[in-house]
Amino acid sequence: MLMAQAQPDVLAFYQQRDFKPAWTGGKDDARTIADIRATLGKAYEHGLRNADYVLPNPTNSGPGAEAARYEIALTTVVLRYARDVRTGRFKPTDIYSDVLLPTVSFDAAWYLNQAIDSGSLATYLAELSPSHPEYGRLVKALAHYRTMAEEGGWPLVPGNAEIRLDRNDERLEALVTRLTFEDAVLDGKAKPTRNDIRDAVKRFQARNGLDDDGRAGPETIAALNVPAAVRGAQIAANMERWRWLPSQFESRYIVVNVPDQSVQYMHDGKSMLKSKVVVGRKTSASPIIRTEIKTVVVNPPWNIPGDIAARDLLPHLKRNANYLARRNMVVMDGPPGDPRGRTIKWRNIKPEEFPYAIRQLPGPTTALGAIMLDSPNDFDVYLHDTPNKKLFDLTSREISNGCIRVEQIFPLASLVMTGDMDDGMAELNKVRRTRQTQRLPLDNPVAVYFLYWTAMVDEDG
Repeated sequence: MLMAQAQPDVLAFYQQRDFKPAWTGGKDDARTIADIRATLGKAYEHGLRNADYVLPNPTNSGPGAEAARYEIALTTVVLRYARDVRTGRFKPTDIYSDVLLPTVSFDAAWYLNQAIDSGSLATYLAELSPSHPEYGRLVKALAHYRTMAEEGGWPLVPGNAEIRLDRNDERLEALVTRLTFEDAVLDGKAKPTRNDIRDAVKRFQARNGLDDDGRAGPETIAALNVPAAVRGAQIAANMERWRWLPSQFESRYIVVNVPDQSVQYMHDGKSMLKSKVVVGRKTSASPIIRTEIKTVVVNPPWNIPGDIAARDLLPHLKRNANYLARRNMVVMDGPPGDPRGRTIKWRNIKPEEFPYAIRQLPGPTTALGAIMLDSPNDFDVYLHDTPNKKLFDLTSREISNGCIRVEQIFPLASLVMTGDMDDGMAELNKVRRTRQTQRLPLDNPVAVYFLYWTAMVDEDG
């Protein structure tokens, strides 16, 4: 009866061991459970809640219902901790609607039995968390910021108007005090100069994704006044997102960090290229996905998604029937002999019932630019070029409908094709000059991840 009420993985755990007890009846049970209790008591180090993993009190009775309840309760807690620290406390879809990541496979019951049978339970518990170096650095950062928060955090910088660094601003001392909490260089200077303070402001801005102009303006002051406890929670959220990812990345892959508005090409754990990108605006945010680039498309047409056509094109078409012609666009399924849609009664079309497929033909003004890296996915988001290069000069580049526009698209495409930034350039430029769409299939598809890292730790800490 007790086992019938157990969770599926708990039942699987005992089925695999022929329903023999795991935590009672052995001479080392007390020490084993003490070790488990110590590990679970540090769940907070991984951004988890200790209260979720409280072990039941041990039973002094012999075999029977009470001992069975104790066994099942203890196993339930251990398996919950194992799942949470290995694959995440939440499922990605519990938090986000626009997410599509591979399910992280982990048979917690099987691995726990293996650890018990081989006498390696302590090692098993210690190695549950993601092995990515970035995750380990976040563990240390979380401890650091939580310690600061427990000690009272840092003082607020008063006001929100820009603080002058010429020592005529009475808030300058508060600014310096606040900066020293996270800046060892400034903290080591007894009497920092104006340039010392400006450099510290620049370092803070760079660490927080701000324009590093060295001026303590309203945006910088707002970031300085985010409490240490909130920064700790931010780190913990990133640790959770790490747990949603595979234990190992592919030997070569592309990763877009949407908040950082950057893309990197990784090979054997090393970054071979980093480029600025344009990402989705908040109302059409880039999703969290893992997909594969299978084809490099040179001179790509743009098949405009229906919702974008209804929202962005239809208002123009209602005012000007020549709008498609001016934008080098055609209606793929419009009236015969009218590819530019001049005879369509656009004024009668409702946005929610937009019936046509519209394509922008290749050309110097095409939204996808000269290259698109085709990676089929349910969200129709891709990495591609753009004719508007000035966008990359902006500090904030949340502008697109979800796709990723890449500043260094040609070197990135060459890397995808050949593994080298230069070896594919001749072919790409040759095809580009034809002005004809050509698809260049990859012999080995390249994984691409769109991720949201809002807290990162450099190798130097």
